[in-house]
Parts: sequence; structure tokens; C-alpha cells
Amino acid sequence: MSEAYNDNNKEENQEQEAVVEYPYSVAVKFRDSNKPYSFGAFDSNYKKGDWVVVETAQGIEMGYVEADALSIEKYKLAMPTKRVIRIATEDDHQDYLENDELEQIAYKVCVEEIESLGLDMNLLSAQYTLDRTKVLFVYLAEQRVDFRELLKRLGSRLHCRIELRQIGERDKAKMVGGIGMCGMECCCRRFKNHFDVISINMAKNQLLALNTEKLSGMCGKLMCCLKYEDDLYKELIDGLPKMGSQVEYEGEVYRITSMNVMNKEAKLENYDAVIFLTLDELREKAIPRKGVVMQRKNDGEEKKVIVRTPQQNNDVDVVRHVSMELPTMQLNTVKEPERRTDNNNKRGQNNRKNLHSRRRNINNDKKENKNITVRTFGKKKEN
Repeated sequence: MSEAYNDNNKEENQEQEAVVEYPYSVAVKFRDSNKPYSFGAFDSNYKKGDWVVVETAQGIEMGYVEADALSIEKYKLAMPTKRVIRIATEDDHQDYLENDELEQIAYKVCVEEIESLGLDMNLLSAQYTLDRTKVLFVYLAEQRVDFRELLKRLGSRLHCRIELRQIGERDKAKMVGGIGMCGMECCCRRFKNHFDVISINMAKNQLLALNTEKLSGMCGKLMCCLKYEDDLYKELIDGLPKMGSQVEYEGEVYRITSMNVMNKEAKLENYDAVIFLTLDELREKAIPRKGVVMQRKNDGEEKKVIVRTPQQNNDVDVVRHVSMELPTMQLNTVKEPERRTDNNNKRGQNNRKNLHSRRRNINNDKKENKNITVRTFGKKKEN
């Protein structure tokens, strides 16, 4: 009966805590953090720049107000779960300054104990709560670390509650910060509250080069911004053949060499022609083909480029001849291929004569080597 009574009391207390509704929301920012967090308040006396003492999941902490208190009902804000306790006093400011010095001492103590125990962990920071009842150590490690002995030693030296938290590379980048490839501060440091799952398929959907150095962020993992436009690219490439695949278009086999999703244009190419199509035509008229070998025709013919744009009719082709040769006289253009063929024939005949002469020399050497005896000199065998 007593156990059931205690369980009922716990449920009632949880319901009472969940029922608490705050009329105002206060944005509070802490040190070493660029993002404000929302806390509930029963009055609107909190102004921008005020230092307040709040209740967090880690304990009692002190921060400054980022903006004036806002009405939750008026602006339809989310209901905060934690509250603002009071405006910070002089004693709170004094404790806040003293905690900076104590955190440096606690950091050195923890580093000494980690080295003495030989643990494979990289300590990043140490942080006290405002009332100094708990100190939080944040560390980076590739694998799980057995820190039971470390907790005992730190508790005996610091005389407070100890909490060790292991983070990954992305959390470290969020805590330390940095400048991304776009020239702006990392998204995780600036505004992201949680990390999304990023896969290499997102880069494939956006037709990006699979270069890990260019696709990786400051943390060494795939950049979070690949997630932002992934849904849009999935819609744009839906129903299109894959890059590099072979398709049949108007009776000819082509290979897809490039696609520009933003311009809605695709490039098909074979030995004879290059065709620029819209993505709608590629989706509707191109037929995927596997294992088909593209036939190569005369090399002397110029490669033609066909551009089909949405403004033109589908039956009209714009043909442009592309030539990489320099302009020459008409007589030279006719005689040069003949001279080349004559020179090629002469070279072929000379090569054949050289091969026949080499074979004759090799056969003569073999015949002469038949009558040659080879003697070896060494120690006589003992009887």
C-alpha cells in the first residue's frame, strides 16, 4: 500500500509541475553560448541587459536577459519548462566571478587525475553551478571511458557533486565554434539546437562531387547544410535517369554527362552529337538503356551540338557545328590528310621490315647457339 501511495504522489507532483503556466517568457543567454534560452516568469519586470538567476536542468545558473519579457498569449510562444528565480544580487555577481577562478583550478585537478590514471579522454571544460553544489566536466573520447576511479578522486579533492559528460566531434564544434566554408559562423554554434542525420545520399541528390574535404565541416563530419535543400532536390530529380547512365533518345543512344537542376537542363552526348534538353523532355522521352554500346562513326565528321530550349518547338532543332581546328586554306585542308596517310603507310612498311629483320637475326642466333657448349668450374667431389 505504501508503494502504491508513493507512486500516486509522484504522479500528482509531476502533473502539478506540468500544469504550471507562465504568462511571460524571458530570453536568457549564458556565457560561452550564442543562443538564448526561454524561461518562464510571472511578471514583465525583466528588461534587456538584466542579470537573472534561473533554474536549469544542470542546476541554478546566472545569465543575462537578451530581450524584454514577452507575453506568451499575445505572441503565441511555446510554454517554457523552467522559471526565472530572481534578478541577480551583488552576492550572486561575486559568486559568479569566483566561479571562474574555481573552474580553472578544477580543470587542472581533473587533468592531473586523468594523466595519473592514463585514461584516453580529452578534457574540454569545467563549469560550476552558481551555488557550487555541482561541477560539470565535458570531455571528448572516441570510445567509452571507465571513469569510476576518476569520480572517487575528484569527489575527495573538490568536495562537491561531480558530473562527467562525453561529447562527440559535432558537439565539440558547437561548443568551440568556427567559420564555415560559406564565410559565416557554424550553424550549430549560431542557431541549431539539435543535430540532424546527414548521409552521403544527400550530396548525391544535389549532384555534388563526392569529395569528403569539400563536403566536411569544421567537425570533420558531413556539413549540416546538406540537409536544408535535400527535400527540394528530391522533388526536382524525381523520375530522372542517373548521372552517367545511357539513354535512348529519338533512336540514338546517348550518355548523360551533366545535369543542371537549377536551370532545368541536361546534357546528352555520344560520338556524333551533343544534345541539350530540358529535364521535362529527358523525363518523358528518354528511355534508359543498359549494356548498349554506342557506335562510333567517321572521325573526320564534325561533332554537332543540338540545343532544345523550352521556348522553341520540340520539332525544331538548333544545330551548331563545333570545330576546334584553326582556319586554314582550302588547299591545305584537302592535301594534309593525303600526306598523313602516305606517311603512315611508309611508317607501317618500315616497321614491318624491321620486324622481319629482327626475327631473322633471332633465328640465326638460335642456330649458332646450338653448337656452343658451356663449361662450369667448381670443386671436385670427394669420393
